[in-house]
Formats: sequence, structure tokens, C-alpha cells
Amino acid sequence: MPHALARLDLLAVTLLAVLPACPGAEKTTAGDATSDTSTTTTGTPTSTGTPTSTDASTDTDAGTGTETGEPSALCPDHTVADACCCFEAHVNLSSTVENVCGTTSLCPAVEFECSDIDQTCAAADEAAVNCVLEALADGTAIGSLSVHYDIDNGYGQRKIDVYLQGDRTAYVAHKEELDASGYFKDVGRYELRDAAHFDDCRAEVDIQAKADCLEEVVSGEVGEVCIASFGYET
Repeated sequence: MPHALARLDLLAVTLLAVLPACPGAEKTTAGDATSDTSTTTTGTPTSTGTPTSTDASTDTDAGTGTETGEPSALCPDHTVADACCCFEAHVNLSSTVENVCGTTSLCPAVEFECSDIDQTCAAADEAAVNCVLEALADGTAIGSLSVHYDIDNGYGQRKIDVYLQGDRTAYVAHKEELDASGYFKDVGRYELRDAAHFDDCRAEVDIQAKADCLEEVVSGEVGEVCIASFGYET
């Protein structure tokens, strides 16, 4: 299985509950304009701050994008995922990073079925895989892409949600789980890997090679951190 899973056995802590991250943006709960004062208690993380507009929000663990909608109270000047305040972390037994601003899906969600034992993956819809690779190679569209690896029938998973900004950068939420622990890499804005990388991946005949290509869609370190990397117990 890809090298990223090896890190999961180091994680046994539950961190942040709700992390609004747009610099200077005031966080509010649904229905009022007071600051969110939610806290995390040891062993039982909680989260509040539900966005007032469910039409515009998408959960990066849900695998479905929505058309752009009304502004969220958490990020009132944005109706698409194009700023840090569009992302909010919820830490629980199935932790998520929620997009509260909305997006338009550019391709069908990619679903890989993988085995941790023999380190192989298969895809039900290779056309969806090629669509994602083509969008990443182009890098000029604005919208979202989603790639999900189901490991050993739910024993673990990798979930990568990419929000292209039209300039070969993207906001990325990358989640990894295995057995009883999981973590998110830094959620923020990254540079995409170069176009030739994704073109080469798309030319591959072997679906495993394409699955490997999509594990790391960004180049280098995060340029703008929206939500710092955190781990959790499942």
C-alpha cells in the first residue's frame, strides 16, 4: 500500500474540534452573530458552528460536490471554495473537513478499491480517473475533484478533495485512515504538480499506475495553511 499509510500508526491523539482559518474572518454559529466559543474536551471532541447555508456547503468526506449557492455565515463574501474561511474541521469518529462555500464538480468522483496486503488498487470507472487526470494536467478550470481509496473493504481509506483555482493552484484536503487512527495533512492552498506528470499518468495502461499518480497531486509544501495537520482516533 502507498507509503503514506505507514505514518498512521503514529497517530493516537484527538486534536482540533472546529478550526475556522480565514485570517481576520469572524466565526459565527448558525442563526446568530456571536463568536463561536466551542472547546474540545479530552477524549470527546465536539464541534459547533454549523453553516447557515446548507445549499452552498459540501463535506470533503462525502465525495459529492454541489453547485455554488448562497454565501455561508462563516465566509460571507465567498460562494465558491476560494479562500481559507471556506473550510472547517469537525473532529469525531469520522473526522471531516467541510467546505462551507460550495463548488462545482468537474468530474465524477474517483473510487479505488484497494488491498493493503498485496498493495493493489482497481477502479470501477476508469473514465472518471482519466477525467481527473486531464483536469489536473490542464489546471485552468475552477471547481472540485474527488479521489477516494477504499482499503480492504473499509479497514482504511484515503480521501483527497481538490478545489482547483484556475491558476495551477488548488485548496486540498487530504485525509488518511487505517484501523483505529487517522489524520489530515495540512489543509490549504498548494501548487499542482506539473502538467507533464498528469499527462504521463493518463497515458499509463495500468490502473495501478494511475492510482499511484493520484496519491500526490501537489508539488512541495503548502503555500497557505487553512487548517493545520491533525490526527484523530476512529
